[in-house]
Amino acid sequence: MFTREVLEQRLAELIEKHDVPGAQLAVLDGDELVEVAAGVLSRRTGWAATPDALFLPGSIGKLYTATLILMLVDEGKLDLDVPIRTYLPDFEVRDAHARDVVTCRNLLSHTSGFDGDHFTDTGRGDDALARYVAGCADLPQIAAPGEIWSYSNSGFSILGRIVEVLMDMPFEQALRERIFDPFGLTGTVSFAEEAIVHPTAVGHVPDPEDPSSLVVSPMWGLWRAFGPMGSAVVCTAGDVLRFAKFHLDGGVAGDGTRLLPAELVAAMREPQVELVDDTVLGQAWGLGWILDRWGEVAVVGHDGNSIGQNAFMRVAPAEKFGFCLQTNTESALNLYRELAGWLFGERLGTGPRPDPERLEEQAVVDPGRYTGTYQREGLTFEVTADAEGRLLATVTPTHAVAESQGWPPMVDLPLEPVARDDSFLLKLPIADADLLAVFFDPRADGGRPTHLHYGGRAHRRLP
Repeated sequence: MFTREVLEQRLAELIEKHDVPGAQLAVLDGDELVEVAAGVLSRRTGWAATPDALFLPGSIGKLYTATLILMLVDEGKLDLDVPIRTYLPDFEVRDAHARDVVTCRNLLSHTSGFDGDHFTDTGRGDDALARYVAGCADLPQIAAPGEIWSYSNSGFSILGRIVEVLMDMPFEQALRERIFDPFGLTGTVSFAEEAIVHPTAVGHVPDPEDPSSLVVSPMWGLWRAFGPMGSAVVCTAGDVLRFAKFHLDGGVAGDGTRLLPAELVAAMREPQVELVDDTVLGQAWGLGWILDRWGEVAVVGHDGNSIGQNAFMRVAPAEKFGFCLQTNTESALNLYRELAGWLFGERLGTGPRPDPERLEEQAVVDPGRYTGTYQREGLTFEVTADAEGRLLATVTPTHAVAESQGWPPMVDLPLEPVARDDSFLLKLPIADADLLAVFFDPRADGGRPTHLHYGGRAHRRLP
């Protein structure tokens, strides 16, 4: 077991190395949980980060939404494989076929095919999710339902609305009554007015005047309609692992109460779809969970981003070992990778899979295979080639989250070829690490690419 002193020292070293203002780390080994922190909650105030401080774990909260959905399955109120219009008769998206056939299984596994980053503020009232779902009526289709995996925030807010309808209560109340309280998550809340009585981290983003330095983010949390996407979970890293331990223990809470049948808990970790890019997140997706293998070790987890905060959770179910890292910076992927490699390397002799090796030759043989415009809701990639045949990407965000944070221009960024077909490394100025960009055609392996996969999302090539 890692001692508190060793974890504190290592975390402090890593946040200094990676220029992260503050971080919180919890490590689970069997039934033992150690929680530490380093740095500051805010560079503006200088308040020290502590293990009991609340951070924004972002999309890790999607696992809580998925758990509520499986509780409804257990109660016989929901079938994962019937169309969601069974529960939301007025549900609409732009494609009538998708509207009529998409299921909760599709939404949990990000295979609905409709665009997934519909970001809009629908107010603070209890009708926020109902209004958000009504606003999805014009969501375009990226691919046919079930055809590809493309990360969908929108799908989880739709799931949250189903929770509200079938549990007959606001989503945050369902979280409190069905997960926070029964699981003993005393360091977890949903609203800013609940968080303010705790030590609480604020996000940090690149300074628009000097992107090399960080400033406190202009907003703290996201809008209420984003609750089921993850924004309704505000918590300590230790509480994230207490939630994860419920799943590792087969659906049994800390006090010994069974809250989900073991077979449903296990079903959440069954592969539903393979991922196009297996380097950043994992090899496959379950019912809410990232599924991966680090060497011979099966690993599950989830990542999360909020405004100026970035979190990661990975656990090895068979070994009951894992960690949650929460940070108050926009992007902490390099910190996560180094920490994960150290923790899993020391304990299990393994670590995250590395990116494919960069090729020395940067020019591509047939640039026209890739050049063009690729688009999804709120984001456009314009891929061009220079005179030497090297690919460049200009990224234009239009969604409200990017506008609120003042993202810098992203023009003519190099796409660096790697030792993997149709794959390139691309680094955005808002990120601390390269991510893999994969061009693909879901209907014809090796065919002319119809989609660009980047950052967990598929972008459709325009004619």
